[in-house]
Amino acid sequence: MHGVIMKFTWTILNELLGRKHFSNIIQKLTVDETHLTNQQCIAEGLNKYFTSIVDIINSTKLPTPSDNTSQLYTYLRLDESTPYPPMVFKSFSTTEIISIIKSLKTKNSFGYDEISPRILKISANYIFSPLTHICNRVMN
Repeated sequence: MHGVIMKFTWTILNELLGRKHFSNIIQKLTVDETHLTNQQCIAEGLNKYFTSIVDIINSTKLPTPSDNTSQLYTYLRLDESTPYPPMVFKSFSTTEIISIIKSLKTKNSFGYDEISPRILKISANYIFSPLTHICNRVMN
């Protein structure tokens, strides 16, 4: 979330300062080795492409559910009659937690928790025991 807010903030600041204004207008499109620069021709080229894709998708449609309805309902009824076994979670070991931390890509960016993988790796020897405990408590 923090990264999104920062990006949005910089976008607003750059816009206010008149820096780097990007246009969403397509300047050039290549269709069958022909370079189109006229906006009308580009629009027609895109329209032709997307309408042809729809035709291809429609011609290769899978059978509708109504074709296999009786088989589907039979399967679902069988599935209802056999209960699923209870879910059992095994505890994490400190070795697994250390292995997961070591497998992270070392970079400075971070997620919602604002903790970078670099910090996790540097502090792994100090946090693997409490982190293992937290993970096991969450699973229980």
